[in-house]
Parts: sequence; structure tokens; C-alpha cells
Amino acid sequence: MTSTAHTDDRPVGDACPYCGWPDRAEPFQVVSRHGTAAGHTVWTRCGCGSLQMRVVDARGMRVVSRSRPAAEGPAAEGADGVRCGVV
Repeated sequence: MTSTAHTDDRPVGDACPYCGWPDRAEPFQVVSRHGTAAGHTVWTRCGCGSLQMRVVDARGMRVVSRSRPAAEGPAAEGADGVRCGVV
């Protein structure tokens, strides 16, 4: 996948490929946090809706997996018209 969200002075993988927001910047929504033997696994949601799995350990924080943002439209909304938040 090719992303145009990165600039030359920022390493690839340092920002969301869908909206360009830096991975270490607020705001992002913490969905869940789980302790592991080496640190924590944190599931977050970017402002654009991309779900991210972050690993926090002695080496720092890194995004190891992320989804596409939720599709717009009726499939991404509940019966009351409110965005679901589940990808």
C-alpha cells in the first residue's frame, strides 16, 4: 500500500496512512488495554476511525497493526443513525 500522508522528514510508519495524523499525537481513543509479560497491548481508534493495535514495552510504543477506517454510510451506522465505532 502506498501512502501520501508522509513527508520526507517523517519516517514511514510514524503516521496513519489514511489521514496522516501522527501516531504519537492526541487525540486517539483507547478502546482496550491488556497487560502482557513484556508490557501492554493497547487497542486505539484514530480520529479517522482506523483501529490500531499498539505494543508498549521496553522499546517504546509502536503500531503493529491497523485497519482501514470504517466505511461511511448505512453499514457503519446503527438503526438510530449513530456511528457504530466497530470495524
